[in-house]
Amino acid sequence: MACSGQRGAALLIALIVAALASVLAISMIERGQSTLARTQALLDSERAYQYALGMDLLARELIDQARREGAPPDQLNGSWTPVFPVPGGRIQGRLLDQQARFNLNALTHPDAARRQQARQTFERLLELLALDPVIALELADWVEGATVARPGSAGNSVYAAFQPPYRLAGVALAHPSELRWLRSMTPEAYARLAALVTTLPDPDTRININTTSAPVLAALMPELSLEEAERVLADGPWRELRGFLNHPIVQRQPIPDLQLQRQITTTSRDYLAQARVTLDGVERDYFGLIQLGATGYDFRWFSQGVP
Repeated sequence: MACSGQRGAALLIALIVAALASVLAISMIERGQSTLARTQALLDSERAYQYALGMDLLARELIDQARREGAPPDQLNGSWTPVFPVPGGRIQGRLLDQQARFNLNALTHPDAARRQQARQTFERLLELLALDPVIALELADWVEGATVARPGSAGNSVYAAFQPPYRLAGVALAHPSELRWLRSMTPEAYARLAALVTTLPDPDTRININTTSAPVLAALMPELSLEEAERVLADGPWRELRGFLNHPIVQRQPIPDLQLQRQITTTSRDYLAQARVTLDGVERDYFGLIQLGATGYDFRWFSQGVP
């Protein structure tokens, strides 16, 4: 009986050891699979990043080629390139002309008169989009670091309705998404405004009349209606500013030619390059702000997933 009990205990111990060995083996396999998956994800992400950098180089070539050959302006503002097959997936890209949009950083211009013009343009843009005009008040208060009187308020009362987590006080906005800190900026309002505004390092207002939209052009010229702006843009593109300024509808506007010429252009130097990389069914978007300068093309910033 004792021998039988010993054999039973030995069998039980063997079973326990085998069970523990199985648990350890499974744990090691799972950890190995997790490490392998993490490594593969890192490799895919790095590969997609390198493809995106290659698309940015292609974007520079596309800008140069379009300017040399006089390509239609929309080719440099939203048109996707053909799809390029790459090992494991595909890639394509496009350029978004940032000078087709209103530069919010014009509100931080060192010249007070220019700041005032920019603020009036932004207020007009909000009006054309039927958005809350308080957005302009809050933004001016935020970027200028000054208290701003609310329209229709009695006396000299000020409008201090929001508390962002930081004050700009003359410092340029880093990205249009910072508008979301304004209390009056609803998700619906931001969705309507986001495609019409930008935040460029240069605080000047320089709108490309060949790529801009009717709301931005009408905001720049206060007496111009949306319908008139659409008619003017339909008669473009223009190779020279003089052709635009001689347009019958533009000539009827009271804004001085010199002031208008300072705010418009027929070419652009700021582009947002977007590369869409799809590898193994996973889609990734990369964005880079390209600025044409005296020394060539400079990358102002580069990001994944955030335009």
